[in-house]
Amino acid sequence: MGLFDEVKQNVTVRQAAERYGLKLNRSGLIRCIFHNDKSPSMKVDRRYYCFGCGCTGDAIDFTAQLFGLGLRDAAMKLADDFGIKYSARGRDSPARRNVLIRKPEPTPEEQWEKEYMRCLKAYLDYRILLQDWKEQYRPRTRTEEWDERFITALRELVIVNYYLDTLLFGEHADKEAIVREKREEIENIERKCKRYFNERGKRFDKENDSYGEPGGLSGNQRNPEYDRKRDSQKFNGELCDRIKKRSTVSR
Repeated sequence: MGLFDEVKQNVTVRQAAERYGLKLNRSGLIRCIFHNDKSPSMKVDRRYYCFGCGCTGDAIDFTAQLFGLGLRDAAMKLADDFGIKYSARGRDSPARRNVLIRKPEPTPEEQWEKEYMRCLKAYLDYRILLQDWKEQYRPRTRTEEWDERFITALRELVIVNYYLDTLLFGEHADKEAIVREKREEIENIERKCKRYFNERGKRFDKENDSYGEPGGLSGNQRNPEYDRKRDSQKFNGELCDRIKKRSTVSR
């Protein structure tokens, strides 16, 4: 990677602002350096965004504006100030440089987002598992004894749906409470779901080998139940991605 990529990867706008003496308020806002800002309106994290003038950029853009430098000079200043080694010969030099890779510590916002997305994904996956159990192990007759997994699904689905509603649509304080209090439970859920999905994948692969015409697959036929459950996992992944992108844009 070149000088610019190294700096962007290793230095956030928040780190640059704090290094150069700018005071952040409790919301992570500072007075915008691009216009005459009477009250803090620029949000700084990995990137910056001003709610007043709409300017946005990375640590290099921020430093260039702050000190009146060109982008390359700003990148070199950040590299020097944050101990990132680079070659003075330039990007196209045949001499290869040794770069000190030192990832910045995650900001509180980044750490929270990571834990929040992990919690959300775990409960989305767990809901798939419970819905499968509810259907697969439901009693077929009135006299049939209830399977323990069916009972678990009935009990846990209500709780999991409540947690998901809170994580997706609840107040921030309620989301924080779930993420903080359910860390150990999330680890158990992740292990359970990983084991279940691995076993389910093997089972469906085996069933698909004999699905369709007698003796094997017929054309491109697949077990529709496999596609339905695979799509539900895909939807959960896409949902998490959309939430993560929305959270990044809203900063």
